[in-house]
Amino acid sequence: MSSRITLVLALAALGLWYILAFVTGVTAGAVHLLLAAGVVLAVRWWALRPDRA
Repeated sequence: MSSRITLVLALAALGLWYILAFVTGVTAGAVHLLLAAGVVLAVRWWALRPDRA
């Protein structure tokens, strides 16, 4: 998986989590799996991004 796809998936998961958790008010615990997935993908993107030196 390329780093760009990882970043897009991370942002999509975090955005969907925000909408479900705060806008619609869904309080189910499964919604927070999106938060976990988004953070894991964001860390993966950060760790595997090309060097910007």
